[in-house]
Amino acid sequence: MRSVGKTDIGLVRKVNEDSFLCEKLEGIKNTYLYIVADGMGGHNAGEVASTMAVQEVASYIKKNIEVLELGDKEIEDLVRNAIFYANDKIYKTSILKSNCLGMGTTLSMVLAKDNCIYLGHVGDSRIYHIRGKEILRLTEDHSLVAELVKRGTIKPEEANNHPKKNVITRALGTEYTIEPDVSRQDMKHGDFILICTDGLSNAVYEEDMVCVLEGASDLNEACELLIERAKEKGGFDNITAVVIQMYKGGEDNGR
Repeated sequence: MRSVGKTDIGLVRKVNEDSFLCEKLEGIKNTYLYIVADGMGGHNAGEVASTMAVQEVASYIKKNIEVLELGDKEIEDLVRNAIFYANDKIYKTSILKSNCLGMGTTLSMVLAKDNCIYLGHVGDSRIYHIRGKEILRLTEDHSLVAELVKRGTIKPEEANNHPKKNVITRALGTEYTIEPDVSRQDMKHGDFILICTDGLSNAVYEEDMVCVLEGASDLNEACELLIERAKEKGGFDNITAVVIQMYKGGEDNGR
């Protein structure tokens, strides 16, 4: 498996509140952890929330690494419990520290083992699966606009320009309990996974993402080009992308 992750402050924001992780897990063969988080909250609290989310989820997974030798249900429970654990830590910190009051973060994660990935998701960051020229979104946005589209109140093409497109309905740290989406997906050699914040997905069309991945010479260039495309559209938000390629017999080559 190969991966590269990059983050950029964009052209408007003064603070980068995104965080990400690309890591090969020790102790279990062919296992990797990828996380993207997009924080929110005043006084740099969003940066605190996203950093905590990445650190606490990774910490929980590593402390319970032996679960990865069990079955699908147990691994999905591990992903779910890691998100519960991180939510608890962030929520309690937001209550105890006045400068962190109201902070929260999205979280989209991929726990990869051999040719299978386990996904955990809260918020409106996204996980995409790209195979050849086909791109499939593996996550559903937890946002007001997504709910309006689902109800038929607005059309999908109206979502990007909706005045409340940034209002999310689920986030880590904002409430005592959280309901993450957890799922499993089989992968094939050569498949790509893209995890990104809305600074990328709101700016770059999905078909353009595919073109970038097809045309890039390597994953590093792919990440750089994706971020550059978002900045060309205004760079109004922080931009983070983690690009993963399923690769038989290969080691993770990027962080």
